[in-house]
Amino acid sequence: MVKKYDIAVIGAGAAGLTAAFTAAGFSKSVVLIDKNLPGGECTWSGCIPSKSLINIAKEVHHAKKYTPDLQVDTSVVLEDIQDVIQKVYAGESPEVLKEAGIDFINSYAKFIEPHALEVNNERIEAKKIILSTGSSPMVPPIEGLDKVSYLTNETIFTQKTFPKTMTILGGGAIGVELSQALNRLGVNVTLVEKFERILPKDEEELVLMIQQRLIDEGVTIHTGATAVRAEQNGEIIDLIIEKDGSEMTVSGEGLLVALGRQANVKGYELETAGVEFNSKSIQVDEHLETTAKGIYAIGDVVGPYQLSHMANAQGILATQNAILPINRKMDYEHVTWCTYTDPELGRSGLSEEEARQKYGDSIRIYEHDYADLDRANTKKDNIGKVKLILDKKGYILGASILGDRAGEIISQIQTIKTLNINMGKLSGVIHPYPTYSEVLVKIGKKVFVDNLLNQPVVKTFNKAKAGELPAEKIGIYGAAAVAGISIANLIINNNIKPKLGVKNGLLKEMPSTPNAISSQTTEQDMQVPAWPYNGNKHRAKQSLLEMLEDYDDIHIQQNDKNYVRAVAISKPLRFKDDIEFYFNDAAERIEFRSASRAGHSDWGVNRERYDEMRSRYFSILAQKRNV
Repeated sequence: MVKKYDIAVIGAGAAGLTAAFTAAGFSKSVVLIDKNLPGGECTWSGCIPSKSLINIAKEVHHAKKYTPDLQVDTSVVLEDIQDVIQKVYAGESPEVLKEAGIDFINSYAKFIEPHALEVNNERIEAKKIILSTGSSPMVPPIEGLDKVSYLTNETIFTQKTFPKTMTILGGGAIGVELSQALNRLGVNVTLVEKFERILPKDEEELVLMIQQRLIDEGVTIHTGATAVRAEQNGEIIDLIIEKDGSEMTVSGEGLLVALGRQANVKGYELETAGVEFNSKSIQVDEHLETTAKGIYAIGDVVGPYQLSHMANAQGILATQNAILPINRKMDYEHVTWCTYTDPELGRSGLSEEEARQKYGDSIRIYEHDYADLDRANTKKDNIGKVKLILDKKGYILGASILGDRAGEIISQIQTIKTLNINMGKLSGVIHPYPTYSEVLVKIGKKVFVDNLLNQPVVKTFNKAKAGELPAEKIGIYGAAAVAGISIANLIINNNIKPKLGVKNGLLKEMPSTPNAISSQTTEQDMQVPAWPYNGNKHRAKQSLLEMLEDYDDIHIQQNDKNYVRAVAISKPLRFKDDIEFYFNDAAERIEFRSASRAGHSDWGVNRERYDEMRSRYFSILAQKRNV
């Protein structure tokens, strides 16, 4: 018997569950297959149990300040963690999946043809297949490691109790989070990391602060240390490490290997389907489609970020690409994560080092200590710092936060960054007092002032004040300042027409002005979407011309077969803005470009006009389609 589905998803972790629910939401027939229960690593051995442990450890840590001799029964802690796991699992169980219209099969799956699977000796066929097979703890070939009873994040939460002493190998997020949490519960922890500091992917200054916090709390940390071999001596595991050219032994009742994850690519017969892969990941394109048409891959098995929220984003996008006739690209520009130490360490976008490599010294750095926040000062021994990396115009390139509620504050930064909002605009946003997020308003006010100081008019007056401009020019610049623009733009640019038109099937080079926008530029802050024909070019062009003619201050200058140019006169200063439309028949869309000749004219008028024109175009087009 052959079972047929629209979508088959292999792997029921964060990515697979998201893909299955998304497909079911489109009323597609869906089967979700996993050799384990739904939930994946996040539910059973990752995010959920680790954050439960961290929460319990934090409560114990604060209690010990007032009850120093407090003893913790870690068997009860582990029981509570399992209760939390079951509570989360209840929302993603096979029964819940069935109610959502998803068939769940608790079994292995392997390809027998590109779009056919063997599951429980039955044949399952699907129009589209999504691979979300996840990852497993990476265990390196350290001498003797296979002969000792080491733990990973997959096994540590299944123990009856935690050992009294623990060696943790690996200073990434998992190793650092568990080091602090276990230490707070009374476990004597030694952390071993091969790099010169823990959390090597985060901002060094902030990492060193949290590293010192761990040391102060009692965690022994060996950085720049490499594991050489492991030996089991009764109930003790000896880990021999090499540091500074000599060997030393670290001993503990437990040894936790937390050295990252490796992709689950074996056992699925991916070769049969024509899916290319290596030991690190399954190969996908920018649409998350594998080398086999109609087969997609998402989550940890793809990377490049093995994070549950990234897996969710990939799951939604890949499923939509599998179902809908349009393909969207996966965008990793706005990546973010949080390490749940106490205090938390949040990250969004680029680090300072990465930003300097990409943008040079034009970037702007803003820092603010938690010590200057009233809310932070209500808590004893609070540490923290916010670091924002902006471009020269005040838009966020990246951010790092160490401190209480860092995960929540970095989410606000992530929103501002993704929506391309200038950080200076936060200066006028009212936040509750006292809160940790108030730090963004404080930084926003600094950015707002610096944005003003960086304007040509202000720079001109500063030069005049410093005596750097001839006296006869100061009055002229003052008149320009009243109008709100620089004299150079006012006199020269406003009456010079840029090199407009089409070249090689594209609008000519984008004018280099702050108020220019285009559907063909690669610069994010100048990018706007093109307008679709919606199937009929003649109707699309009629709608466009009718839309332009509705404006009193826009005049069509040129109307060719595939090109329309107009000039808009901006209010209130009568600046000329050039607007161009190119009819791209191959893509069946209208490419758009608009630029102010005066550069800074009327601040943002081109983008506002674009939004209004786009809305009017679609409204007129819809009316014509219904006629």
